[in-house]
Formats: sequence, C-alpha cells, structure tokens
Amino acid sequence: MNSKEYITANQVRERYGGRSHMWIERRLKDNSGFPSPVYLGRLRYWKLAELEAWERAQAAKTGEAA
Repeated sequence: MNSKEYITANQVRERYGGRSHMWIERRLKDNSGFPSPVYLGRLRYWKLAELEAWERAQAAKTGEAA
C-alpha cells in the first residue's frame, strides 16, 4: 500500500477540520457518496483520490445551490 495514495482515519478526520469519529460514521451512512474505507485488519484507510473526488462533488453541489 503506497502511503501517498492512502490515508488513515485520523488523517481523514484532520483533513475535514478535526472532525470526530462519528462524523466519519455518519458520512458512510448518509448517502452522500463518501468513499468507503479499505480495511487492513482493524485499521481503515481511504484512497486519497476517492476523497478528492468526493470533495469535488460536494463543492459542485454547493455551487448548484448558490
């Protein structure tokens, strides 16, 4: 696993402003399209490219609402 392509749950939380563990859990269940993690044992990792795509989609939605 290339560390530049994947980030940990803690890094995801920091990426979105120090969000809580529950924030991630809610995004995974709220049909927002938030990417699913890849599991390595108990640890969760997210593909950085998928998070960036989700961010672009969220920005586009915000732009449409404005």
